[in-house]
Amino acid sequence: MSTGNTAKSYGSVTKTFHWLTATLIFVLIPLGLVAHSMAENLRGPAIGVTPEYLMRTIWLFSLHKTLGVTVFFVALGRVFWSILQPKPDPLSDNSAQTQLADMVHWLLYATLVLTPLAGWAHHAATIGYAPIWWPFGQTLPFVPKSEALAAAFAGLHRVMISLLATSILLHIAGALKHQFIDHDTTLRRMLPGTSSQSPTYTRRRSPLPALGALVILFVAIGISVGRSALHEIPSSLP
Repeated sequence: MSTGNTAKSYGSVTKTFHWLTATLIFVLIPLGLVAHSMAENLRGPAIGVTPEYLMRTIWLFSLHKTLGVTVFFVALGRVFWSILQPKPDPLSDNSAQTQLADMVHWLLYATLVLTPLAGWAHHAATIGYAPIWWPFGQTLPFVPKSEALAAAFAGLHRVMISLLATSILLHIAGALKHQFIDHDTTLRRMLPGTSSQSPTYTRRRSPLPALGALVILFVAIGISVGRSALHEIPSSLP
């Protein structure tokens, strides 16, 4: 198996990026949910907060943030590599299905970068936090310490998580459709080894999938900004 992609199959580098990213994401999402739930419990009067519980919560958040930064750099590498490589031609001549799959791929690439970046920015703006486990500092350029800014990035992080989860589910649904309904080797092309089925359709380059993903992304960011603005409105007006 070659390291690079061909018109017929994915190379070993692409497959490594794919499965490494998938593994990290499927660890990160439940880890973040557990850490967030534990942090919410700290605010409730019904639970007795022990030093052990507090330290475990901080440890889980530090693990989540450290893996999140890892995902950010892995995703950047994955996107950069995918730009340099040809994408294998589809095994079906269903143009609408192919363009929808391409749009989901663009959404995945964008959210894989923006979700951890928003979380990292929230961390950098927060005063008092569980640290990222690395030697390069805890701040980001142009992100000052600010509770309002931290809240805004936290909201963006949540919206990006929802969009990322939706993209993943659509991606998985598409792969299962190819496997069990279309009965082609689209899914197996991402597994170790190479596919023996030759593409029957030459990929047509179109800007529509990227534009569609961009529109969805801007809508999601707009929702996050709108929610943040609503939270800043005073509860009582003069």
